[in-house]
Amino acid sequence: MDKDRKDPVVTRALALALMRQALALLDAVGETAPAVHLKMAVDMMTGASHLPRDDGSGAA
Repeated sequence: MDKDRKDPVVTRALALALMRQALALLDAVGETAPAVHLKMAVDMMTGASHLPRDDGSGAA
């Protein structure tokens, strides 16, 4: 495992997988506030956005 941890791509993927597992566990026990923060961190790592998408309808 030490060899894998030296590869930044593998290390990042492992970190993301562990964060997603932790998120599921937090959700399961109703820890909403920490889950929200962890979800934001996961979204930042994956490039997801929390902002509503502009669908071009012009609606606010």
